[in-house]
Amino acid sequence: MTMTNTHHDNVNANTSSTITERRHTTVRRILAPTIAAFLATVLLTVPALSRANAADEPEHPRTPRAVTSANNGGNSGEGSGKDETVYIKAKADGAVSGIYVVNTFDAGQPRTVQDPGSYTKVTNLTTDAKLEEKNGTVNITTLNDKPFYYQGDLKADTALPWNVSVDYTLDGKAVDAEKLDGADGELAMTLRIAPNESADKATREFADAYVIQAQGTFPQEAFDITDAGDAALAQSGGNTVVSGMVLPGETGTFTIRGQAKDFTSSGWQITAMSLDMALDVRDQDTSQLTEQTGKLSDATVQLADGTTSLAQGNRELSRGIGSLATGTAELNRGAQSLAGGTETLAQGAGTLAQGNRQLADGLAQLYDASGSMSDGVKGLPEQMTALSQGVTTLKQGSDALKQGDGQYRQALAGGQQTILAQVGGDIDAAETASRQAYAQALAAVQQNPGDTQAIAALDKAVTAMVQVENAKGQYQALGQALDGYAGISSGIGQLRGGVDQLDAKVNGSSNGSSADSAAMQASLMQLAEGLASMHAAVGQLNTGAQSAASGAEELAKGLSSARDGANSLATGAAAADSGAHSLASGAASAAEGAGQLDDGARKLADSVKGMDDKVLDELQKTIDEKLGKGFKVHSFVAPANTAVDRVQFTYVLPGIGQ
Repeated sequence: MTMTNTHHDNVNANTSSTITERRHTTVRRILAPTIAAFLATVLLTVPALSRANAADEPEHPRTPRAVTSANNGGNSGEGSGKDETVYIKAKADGAVSGIYVVNTFDAGQPRTVQDPGSYTKVTNLTTDAKLEEKNGTVNITTLNDKPFYYQGDLKADTALPWNVSVDYTLDGKAVDAEKLDGADGELAMTLRIAPNESADKATREFADAYVIQAQGTFPQEAFDITDAGDAALAQSGGNTVVSGMVLPGETGTFTIRGQAKDFTSSGWQITAMSLDMALDVRDQDTSQLTEQTGKLSDATVQLADGTTSLAQGNRELSRGIGSLATGTAELNRGAQSLAGGTETLAQGAGTLAQGNRQLADGLAQLYDASGSMSDGVKGLPEQMTALSQGVTTLKQGSDALKQGDGQYRQALAGGQQTILAQVGGDIDAAETASRQAYAQALAAVQQNPGDTQAIAALDKAVTAMVQVENAKGQYQALGQALDGYAGISSGIGQLRGGVDQLDAKVNGSSNGSSADSAAMQASLMQLAEGLASMHAAVGQLNTGAQSAASGAEELAKGLSSARDGANSLATGAAAADSGAHSLASGAASAAEGAGQLDDGARKLADSVKGMDDKVLDELQKTIDEKLGKGFKVHSFVAPANTAVDRVQFTYVLPGIGQ
C-alpha cells in the first residue's frame, strides 16, 4: 500500500528536521559561553599596526600573552611558524579602505626566514632594519630576546573571507554614516557579516572554520538602545557595548534600534579567529535532546508492534472475505437458478389460470343452455303437435351431449393420470418427500452457510417442491372439476335415457294411444325434473368453477410477485457477489499494504535504536566543525605557505563624531 512508504518518509523527514533544530540549538547553547570566554582572552593578544595605518595604538607592539593553541600549521625547515594578523580598515558603512598584515615570529634562536608574500609595502615594526619584498618573499632575521614583527600592506580590493556592511536609517529613512554625526531621532543600524562566496577556495576556508566576534561601543547619552535583536548588551562606564557572534560558515545580521541624541559612536571592531579548543559534548547537559530521542525510540517500537498486529488482522480479514466471496458466488448461482424456476412456475400458473377461466366460461354457457332446455321441456305437454319434431331434435342434441360428456370426462381423467405419472404415481407421497428434502437441505445450509454443495442441494429441493406443489394444485383442480361434473354427467345420462324413451314413445308408436300419451306425459314430467336437477347441478359447478378460476388467477399473480422477488434476489445476489469480490480485492491490497507498513515500521524502529549516541556523535561532529577542528591553517597572504601557527582577522570600522 503506497501510504506506507510515504508515511515512513514523512516520519524520517520530521525526525531529521526536529533533531537538526535541537542539534543546532544545543550547539549554540554549549558553544556560546565557551567561545565568549575564549575570545575575551585571545583579543588581548592582538599585535598593533604601524602608526601610519592605525589609530590610538601603542607605540610598541604588545607582547602576546600565553594562549594555548594547537599546532595547526607546522614548522618550516628553518624554525617555528609565524602568526598572521590581518587588519581590515573600513569606513563606517563597512567599505574597505585598507588591508594590513602583521606577521609575528616568536623569540628564540635567531634565524633567517624567507617569508612568502606579495605586498604593496612592507614595514619593520621591531627594528630599524629596512625590509623589502623580492620575488614574492620578504627576508627577515628573528631575534632571540623578543618577537619580531613586520607589517605588509595589501591592495584594498583584495578578496577577504567575509563581506561586512553597516546600513543606517534615521526616523525610518536610509541615511549615510557621515550624516549621523550629532543626529537626533529614531536610529536603526544593521550590521551584516556574510561569507564571501566569490572568493577563492583557500580564502573561503577561513570563513568555514573561523568564529567572528563583533563589538560596537556607543555612549549611553548619545544613543539609548531599546532593541538589540540577536546581539548582547553590556554596560561599561557610560557606554553600551553591543556584542554579536557568528559561528563558522554562517551569516550574521544584527539590527540595533534606539533613540539618538546628538549621536556619536566609537565604531565597530570585528575579529575572526580559529577556535583551537576541544569540547566533549558528553560532558555537557544534553538531556533535553536525548530525552526526545528516547521518546522517539519508544514510540517507534510501539508503532512497530501496532503495525504487526494490524498486518496480522488484515491477513485474517482478507482470508475471511475470500471465503465470503466464494459463498456469495454460490449464492448468486443459486439465486439465478431460483429466478429461472419461478419464471417457469409463473408461466405454468398463468396457463392454469387461463384453462380454469375457459372451463368456468364453458360451464356458464352450459348453465344457460340447461336452463333454456329445462324451460323448453316444461312446455312440451301443451305442445304435443310439435313434439315429434322437437323430440327428434332433442334426441340429436342428447346424443351429441352424451358424446361431449364422454370426451370431457376422459380429458379430465387423462390430465390427472398425466400429473400422477410426473410425480411417480402418488401425489401425497411426492409432496411429503419434497417437503422433507427441503427441510433437510435448509438445515444443512443453516449449519454450513458457505457450503456450496449444501446451497446447491437447497436450490434443487426448492425447485422440486415448487414443481410438486404446482402438480398437486393442477391435480386437485382437475379432481374438483371431475367430481363436480359427475352430477352433470349423470344428468346427461338420465337426459339421454329420457330422450330415448321420449323418442320411442313419440316417434316409435303409430297408433298414438292414450296410454302412450299418458306415458309420454309422465316421461316429459320426468324429463323436466331431470333438466331442472341438471340445471341446478350445473349452477353449483359453475359457482365452483368461477371460484377455481379466481383462485388460479390469484395464484398466477402471487407467482408473478414471487418471480419478481426471485429476480430481485438474483440481482441483489449478483451485486453482492461483485461487491464481495471487490471487497476481497481491497482486503488483499490492505493486507499487502499493512505488511509493507509493518516492514517500514520495523525498519524505522531499527533505525532509531541507539539514536542517543548517534545524535550525540552528530552533535560532537557539528561542534568540532564549528570549532574548526581539522582545519589546516595556512597563510592568508600566500595560501601555499603552511609554516603558520595562527591567522587572525580584525575589521576596524571607525566611530562617528569621534
